[in-house]
Amino acid sequence: MPDDVSSAFQVDIDMGEVSGATTLARPAVGPRAVNKRAPTHADAAVGRRIRDYRVAVGMALAELSSRVGVSQPQLYRYESGLTRVAASRLIAISEALGVSVEALTSRGDASPQRKVGGGTEVDLLLRAFNRIGQPERRSALIALARSMADTDASSPA
Repeated sequence: MPDDVSSAFQVDIDMGEVSGATTLARPAVGPRAVNKRAPTHADAAVGRRIRDYRVAVGMALAELSSRVGVSQPQLYRYESGLTRVAASRLIAISEALGVSVEALTSRGDASPQRKVGGGTEVDLLLRAFNRIGQPERRSALIALARSMADTDASSPA
């Protein structure tokens, strides 16, 4: 290194300071910036609805991921709320599941689902319903559920 460059700086070893013709400004370091693209509670709710509908129609994670064109781990991240779902991907998921985008994004869940035996009651009911092969039995079950719901709605609280 030439002497003229090194002589432009004088180092004070005792003080730990550098002085000279050229000084480098240090950027101010403040608190860490919040990641504005991180998933929110709403993103997690959308992911749960995707999973609920996927399970309801009896579709495996692998099948939905191949229909939508994403990897299984990526679809799992969507369903777990770890990753946000882009609008175009959400449309593809809704089409693959046969539901509207509004069904996946709405906040209209009036009653929370209760957990029963490791799954929700709705999940258990939908899995059982999907295993019924005869259309007339499925129709009978729907009629029974409607009549029970109507009876519960008309009974005094």
